[in-house]
Amino acid sequence: MEHYVFYEIKSKKSRIFVDGVRQVSLVCATHPGLNFFLWIDEQQKLKHLQFVFNEKIIEWFAETERLSTSQTNRRFPSPSKPGIHKGVRTIHAVEDDSILDEGVQIVNQATLPGSYETMIKSKLA
Repeated sequence: MEHYVFYEIKSKKSRIFVDGVRQVSLVCATHPGLNFFLWIDEQQKLKHLQFVFNEKIIEWFAETERLSTSQTNRRFPSPSKPGIHKGVRTIHAVEDDSILDEGVQIVNQATLPGSYETMIKSKLA
């Protein structure tokens, strides 16, 4: 069984509130391609969560209390032509339960820092 250990990236930007929320970034020490991005309000309530793994994305939205799944363009073959930038990551919504299943499996095997563990696992696990 794999184990995923995440840590928080602490920076000036992560402490600044913009429009009432601040962004927290969590990176996996054992698998650098796994990242959580959290938007938290001044009362420490989660407003938005984005989990990026293997170029797949699961998002949770506080307004709707729903999950959505997406993939980045890096999973799709992209033509080399003017206007297409090879390194640019774009997000494309997809209805694919396997993305949710894979993400939940990773989250269940993850160690997350401090109060983020309960916050994230209550939404995704």
